[in-house]
Amino acid sequence: MSVFNQCTFIGHAGADAKLLTTSTSRQFLKFRLGVSDYSGKDEDTLWLTVLVWSTKQTETLGNLVKKGALLLVTGRLSVRPYVNSEGLEKTEVEVIAQDVQVLARSKQHEPNGQAETVSTETAAA
Repeated sequence: MSVFNQCTFIGHAGADAKLLTTSTSRQFLKFRLGVSDYSGKDEDTLWLTVLVWSTKQTETLGNLVKKGALLLVTGRLSVRPYVNSEGLEKTEVEVIAQDVQVLARSKQHEPNGQAETVSTETAAA
């Protein structure tokens, strides 16, 4: 039986992306993506951790993923157990990004204070 693990989310970056390095000197980009869910009168926000492992993407997106930017993220879900700072076992659901598109930059990062659509600035894997 075949298995297919792919997801697509559109949401806003919760903070500027961070360029991190593993213990084996491999660089990756990490950021939080807020995805809103409107159910009736209530709005809930799902916060996802997005990891970008592609070297080409990390170089391009490092300067583009800023707090408030509207992003389209396509990738696969990964579930990872970890122990938090209080010693409790937790589970992290992450999106391993295959493609990230910046649909609109954050207004606060634009020189004239207006968002700009930059969907052509795609960093493909």
